[in-house]
Amino acid sequence: MQNPSHNLRERKKDLSPYLFHFTKGSDCKERLESILSEECLKSKLGYICFTESPLTCSHELFKYMESWKEPMYSRYGIGFKRDILIDQFRARPVIYGDDKDFAMLGNGLNWRYELLDIHKHDYTWLREWRIEGNEFHFSSISKEDIIVVAPTEDEIVDIVSSLEIDVDFNYEHENRMANPYLLCRKTREWIGISFNETIKYDNDNIIELITILQNIGEEL
Repeated sequence: MQNPSHNLRERKKDLSPYLFHFTKGSDCKERLESILSEECLKSKLGYICFTESPLTCSHELFKYMESWKEPMYSRYGIGFKRDILIDQFRARPVIYGDDKDFAMLGNGLNWRYELLDIHKHDYTWLREWRIEGNEFHFSSISKEDIIVVAPTEDEIVDIVSSLEIDVDFNYEHENRMANPYLLCRKTREWIGISFNETIKYDNDNIIELITILQNIGEEL
């Protein structure tokens, strides 16, 4: 049965079919590559964090964080179809509240709580979702339901592809010699898009339609 909010979600630019997890730190690209290699997100917090902010609405968000000493996100990340994370992995929206609200939560819901203090600690703009646990293994999710994000087109091609190198020979009949040469081919392993490209699109539903044209295993 189709998600009853599907039609509305397609009409609202501030909604996305994905939930995104972004890496951070000076090694943010390497962290993303490790996530893809292991097909696993890891955390020491007891939960894995995501944001429902659409890519097409996030450009100002990233510019805002660039002024921070330690930005919360980089432009390297991975997105999963929202409905799959909710239905199969119990992803849930964060519960924002004060100390009184926290005291009312049962221990089983503590992983969903985030302090809300409009004077000191207001992160509701993150539109955060979480999955409980220190590891989220996603090998069971079809790669067609996952999207990889990087800042530029060249970087996204590098991250989502694998390089295959083979040796062939060019035989010269006159000299009766076979000269070796390398054959290099990049093959797509993940669906992906660059932040540079998302500027062109009106909402994330268009991104979903655009990336459907990408095929795992195609030559890049």
